[in-house]
Amino acid sequence: MFENFTFETFAPHVGTEFHVRLPQGNLPLTLVSAQPGIQAMLTGQRRLGFSLIFRGPPQIYLPANSYDIAHPRLGLLKMMFICPVIAPVDPSTGRPAPGNHYEAIFN
Repeated sequence: MFENFTFETFAPHVGTEFHVRLPQGNLPLTLVSAQPGIQAMLTGQRRLGFSLIFRGPPQIYLPANSYDIAHPRLGLLKMMFICPVIAPVDPSTGRPAPGNHYEAIFN
């Protein structure tokens, strides 16, 4: 499934909300960044790798794991692996951005 996704699939959705499906309900995550890779990881690979950074609420922490994540335009992304990362610096304040942040990497 994920082999069909590219940076261009996600880039238009920066700033939109995704929902992690959890037993206790959906957890909203905002896609805050989509970054293209600089070169193919393997010779003959059809696409460049890319990474996504999501921001979630500060009161709920997700451990690194594969989750079903839904988006109104992209549909259900089954078993997307995300892991916690250090919050990026907010350029307007010079401080870490609020909330918990997670990264998904596609090679």
